[in-house]
Amino acid sequence: MLRANAKKKNFDYEKGEATLISPNEISINKRSVEKKIMADNIILATGSKPRKLSNIPVNEKIIFTSDGIETLEEFPKSIVIVGAGVIGCEYATIFSNFGKTKVYIIDKAERILPFEDEDLVNVVANNFENNNVHIHKNASLVRMEIKNGEVEYELKYINGSSEILHVEKALLAIGREPNTKNLGLENVGIKTDERGFIIDTDTQTNIPNIYAVGDITPHISLVNVAEREGRHAIVKMFGPPIKNLDYKNISTIMFLNPEVAAVGMNEQECNEKKIPIRVAKIDYSCIPRAIAMRKTTGFFKLIVTDDDEMKILGMRAVGEHASSAIQAVALLIYMNKGIAELGHMLHPHPSIIEGIQECARMLLGKPIFKSSIYKDKLKCYRCFDGVCTPLDTISN
Repeated sequence: MLRANAKKKNFDYEKGEATLISPNEISINKRSVEKKIMADNIILATGSKPRKLSNIPVNEKIIFTSDGIETLEEFPKSIVIVGAGVIGCEYATIFSNFGKTKVYIIDKAERILPFEDEDLVNVVANNFENNNVHIHKNASLVRMEIKNGEVEYELKYINGSSEILHVEKALLAIGREPNTKNLGLENVGIKTDERGFIIDTDTQTNIPNIYAVGDITPHISLVNVAEREGRHAIVKMFGPPIKNLDYKNISTIMFLNPEVAAVGMNEQECNEKKIPIRVAKIDYSCIPRAIAMRKTTGFFKLIVTDDDEMKILGMRAVGEHASSAIQAVALLIYMNKGIAELGHMLHPHPSIIEGIQECARMLLGKPIFKSSIYKDKLKCYRCFDGVCTPLDTISN
């Protein structure tokens, strides 16, 4: 008989390798001992792991993934990073900022961070050049081998030339893949896409009582997104009906130098989707707080619909305090609002976020600064299908 003050046990923890047997049954293998449990609902949250290439001998001692690189005990004299996405660029920033490692980045495209707008990428690339980072542009990795305790790699460029280089260490940063191996997805018929990610509809798989959250799904791989998906799945199981998750207003940070923050769509994405837009952009050198901090490298860029409502589609911030400046815009995107609220709010002075307000004022035709004076610092234009034309709102 339970004591009157005994707490009801509602959580059990089991450590082992789990496999789905049926939509309601899981097998847990722990040191060759099998235990089966039943459940009305199941959440799959097994995360992801660094993607590897079969022809590159990753040993986490000389050639690393983003998991193994954390075991380094001292700075190498040189390192080559395969991959010019977020992870690769963040580690290039880390190593180059300490000034003890010569950094090389292998980029098969013309520019790093190919999913972002060119103006943003140029700021990051210029900083890399200033920090003595060498970017192998338009380069294909022919081979990478460990020789005499170091790394030898061969590149072939788009112009037909090739070269062989030697560095102390290498980092493979070519994305991540879902941890779905041996989960038993095939036992219950859970659908996956061509890359192995579990296909879900608002966290639910095609098996209604089985949910998938985090990096195991094809959505953006961020800790805060996974946490939000997990909470959402629990509410769907046991709570009242709720509206679907909206991924349009997710705020992201790239830990670069200067830092980069983003929410919503960028110009490149709008162009690909043929969405008519208006854009306002202000250089950090026009923001009093940035001037006071002597941190004038960067810009704010606000992207809105090309109509009278001017609803916010996205924003990009590059520079000091960028990550702290985007949440208000994320909220307005979530609320499907225009820029009038931003333009009329009293922003604290001096603060970095005054730059966002000035972008809104430019689009509303009520800016403080005039483009006729600050021609290289202020831009306001409309774009459709890759063709951009200046707006008259800041011409006076």
